[in-house]
Amino acid sequence: MSQPLSKKSFRADSLDALRGLTIAMMVLCGTICNTVLPPWMSHCQVPPPDFVFNPSIYGITWVDLVFPFFLFAMGAAMPFSVGSRRDRGTRLAVLGVEAIWRGIKLAFFAIFIQNCYPWIVARALGHPTDPQCWGITIGAFLVLFLLFSRFPWKMNAFVRRAIPVLGVIIACAIMGWLESHVTLSDEFMASNPSKFQIFDKHLDAILYKSNIIILLLGNMAAVGTIIYICTIGKPLARLALLPFLMAILLSDNADGSWQQKVFNWTPFPWLYQFVYLKYLFVVIPGTIAGEFLRKWILSGSLESSSTESRRAVSTGMVAFLSFAIIVVNVTLLFGRHLVANFWISATIATVTIYFANRLPENRKILSNLVKCAAFALMLGLFWEAYQGGIRKDDPTYSYYFVTSGLAFYCLAMLVIICDIYRWRTLASPFTLAGKNPMVAYVAPSMVIFPLMNLLGIGDSAVPFWESSWILAMGRGIICTAIAIAMAAYLSKIKLYWRT
Repeated sequence: MSQPLSKKSFRADSLDALRGLTIAMMVLCGTICNTVLPPWMSHCQVPPPDFVFNPSIYGITWVDLVFPFFLFAMGAAMPFSVGSRRDRGTRLAVLGVEAIWRGIKLAFFAIFIQNCYPWIVARALGHPTDPQCWGITIGAFLVLFLLFSRFPWKMNAFVRRAIPVLGVIIACAIMGWLESHVTLSDEFMASNPSKFQIFDKHLDAILYKSNIIILLLGNMAAVGTIIYICTIGKPLARLALLPFLMAILLSDNADGSWQQKVFNWTPFPWLYQFVYLKYLFVVIPGTIAGEFLRKWILSGSLESSSTESRRAVSTGMVAFLSFAIIVVNVTLLFGRHLVANFWISATIATVTIYFANRLPENRKILSNLVKCAAFALMLGLFWEAYQGGIRKDDPTYSYYFVTSGLAFYCLAMLVIICDIYRWRTLASPFTLAGKNPMVAYVAPSMVIFPLMNLLGIGDSAVPFWESSWILAMGRGIICTAIAIAMAAYLSKIKLYWRT
């Protein structure tokens, strides 16, 4: 049942729902037993039964939409986070420093969770089934609350500042203790007798173990936000940066060129590499969508649109067609029915724009979103043949543009469900989880799987879960539901991780 929108509301529930839905998809694809499931339930380039990376396979699956959709949502959130701070008088230089600090925090998050994942802990301790392994991982999860939580209750200012410092100390102690249990080779010890050199070796081992997804998010949070700060109100200037980025990425193999030097330069290889910036092709379009959303909310159209029944059929058709075009592209690109996909996509995109243009002024955002979606998607389909075909790894330009277009369509659908019709029963779990996405992201590896192993239904029960496709999917659905419920509950009590 739809609920009226509060006049005090400023958040776009659709954006939170996009994050929550994406995280749910991410958890699901990481927790199902896909050994007994069809290839379209895995990354397209890592198919069953061997799950060996094969770059000669082209196409995408729904799993390949997860990461770009989350990056798109990150970009869409920038106009809200930066715009609201700017409206309150915060200087742009301060916002830039905060963007860099956020990137550093995400990098620390990436390093800490990777060093504390149960399989990494097991390798360090040499006891893969030891309860100590699972206990350390669960303890590391609790440390994340000290590091990143914004606690909702009142406390002394000194205590509030001291909590994350304590978290950093404990986190570093855990990583150092685990790394100290990794035996260095006799050859290394003989050639590096200095204790300082041995320390450096351990430190490098810690820093270079990082979760690549979170590390990429950290780079995008810093660089993407700085780009947005420099181009607030100038979306064309922001988009104009992309061809120059493309030029450097396409010239990275030109020996001796300044482009190659820019591509290869990095002060800290474990923290930043130029190649990470390729995902700006998804983040920057996301900022355009975020600007549409924020302008729509500030204009008061969200309030009037949520109570407006006029053109309900056209609104419903936009939602249905936005979902349909996502399904069509995933299905036909995976099956390599390229001509059919192009013409069907072009037809659906045109019809969607037609229905969006028939909507009243207070729903104009839908027209803007589906027009951008159609442009990005068709651009991606025109690029499809380049680099052999669309592919997530190594990502092709077609992949960036197609997934950006599909993310626009997904956001348009969620605007209708969450912001216009306010179907809370349907959207609330994802909306709440989207406010705490990192909790849901790490919960399976750092809480759910360790607890399952302590209860004897984890690794030892894998043959049971793999005995049928129903059980294989069932494990993923159960784990996903628990992870989303954890994140949603913490959001409900206003305990957020601010990474």
